[in-house]
Amino acid sequence: MDESTNVLAWPTCPGYMTVKPLSTKSPCKVWLIRRESDQQYMVLKLSLTMENVASQRIHNVNAARKYVVDSYGMLSTQLGDGLLMEYCPGGSLAALMARRSNFTLAECVTALAPIAQAIAGLHAAGMRHGDISPSNIMLTAQGMPKIIDFQEASLSQDAAEVAGTPGFIAPETFTGAGEEELGARDVFALGSCLWYLLDGEPPDEPHYRPPVRVQFPGVPEIIQELLADSLDEDPLQRPTADQFARTLFSSIPAAPIHWEGFIDTDSNQLMDTIHPDVAARTKHRRAGSRRKAGKTSTVIPGDSGSWHGHRLRRTPGGAKVVAALAIGGIAIAASFLGVKYLLPGQPPDPAAQGAVPGETPGCRILDVGEVPACSFEADTVIASFLALSAARDRAMNSGDSSALRKIYVEDSEQLQRDRETLDSMRKLKLRFNGLETKLEDVSIQARGSADTVILQALSTHSSYTYVDAAGTLRHQVGAGDPERIQVEVELVDGQWFLGTVLSRSD
Repeated sequence: MDESTNVLAWPTCPGYMTVKPLSTKSPCKVWLIRRESDQQYMVLKLSLTMENVASQRIHNVNAARKYVVDSYGMLSTQLGDGLLMEYCPGGSLAALMARRSNFTLAECVTALAPIAQAIAGLHAAGMRHGDISPSNIMLTAQGMPKIIDFQEASLSQDAAEVAGTPGFIAPETFTGAGEEELGARDVFALGSCLWYLLDGEPPDEPHYRPPVRVQFPGVPEIIQELLADSLDEDPLQRPTADQFARTLFSSIPAAPIHWEGFIDTDSNQLMDTIHPDVAARTKHRRAGSRRKAGKTSTVIPGDSGSWHGHRLRRTPGGAKVVAALAIGGIAIAASFLGVKYLLPGQPPDPAAQGAVPGETPGCRILDVGEVPACSFEADTVIASFLALSAARDRAMNSGDSSALRKIYVEDSEQLQRDRETLDSMRKLKLRFNGLETKLEDVSIQARGSADTVILQALSTHSSYTYVDAAGTLRHQVGAGDPERIQVEVELVDGQWFLGTVLSRSD
């Protein structure tokens, strides 16, 4: 079963939210998670191999640490222990190359020279990487490269076993011979990476490879020589990793790697690089602010869109229509689709009763290799969320506060807000008519502990009216603008309930 859709197969740990799988392999061993205390994104690797040991040992090599993905220690989940590592939102150089044109030489300096420096530090400490490739060079939020996936285990494995990425493996590796010069295979891989970034394909085998001067006539001669020497069949003829780095640095001034528009949309917001168009708009706004200096702006109370600052008061007699207008703002602002920032409520009571049919109570996935039949696919969770939203609309239109208990987790703050809205409407002898929430583009965003799932959707409320006890129309409200929302749903005794509204945006 695919872990990307099987929500309850995702690893969980108190204090962390599981955002998404970062691998297409099944069972998935690499996940993007977010620490709730500071909202920091990290990578969780569940496969406990010698790579994890190597990654932690790298931190003893000060010369290499700056351009090596940080390791934060171990984390226990219901699927076993995993290694917490730094998240690089820019993705790998291989993924970036798949979406854009070849690198310029100046970009190659930025991408590979620091990595070669880090590798030189490892070699000086008697270690090697073992699998340098564009797939294992990541871009940080600042657009700088960092290396991952150390294969130090290959030093202690059978000599006939080949470790590395095809296209970036030194030819002597296939002979099963030992490494005469420590790090020579890493240098071959660095040369292959440089060839790949400039050409778009890794170098062919020596007998089929065109001469460097023919393949790259436009690059400086010093780089042509660096490529030829790094890819030499004789390991003793290759430069050291330090010489590789120094040659790259001296060839041409480095330039920022152009990633804008070529990485995942979800990761784009985490990157620190300033886009030229954003900078231009910022400059324009600042200029506009200077032109408006000295002018007085008007602040409208409650304009933030939050329910704070809008208190319902009993309005006598003929002011009911005016009160209804105020309630209209409250009904939408206090709805679970309109609150901008709500604090989490109390944990759900296991004895809470649900209205949406669920699966067998106690359905939990404790082992990634054993997926029970009661596991929930993403479509099941989304369908339950849509059903809960529709049930809430019916409860708000009918004024039935008791029905809300079957929709929200017990003691939910949002449950209390909806109840207050209905109580105020009752005092005014008014009710909603035709209030309906349209949810589009619904998707799973993360999974937390205690079977909590975060969904994202585009929400729009329909036009609706206020009517009195006789059914007389007292006021009409137009349809709202679409909003992007994030909402928690919680699984309690096999049934889903609405939880906290985490955010909203236009």
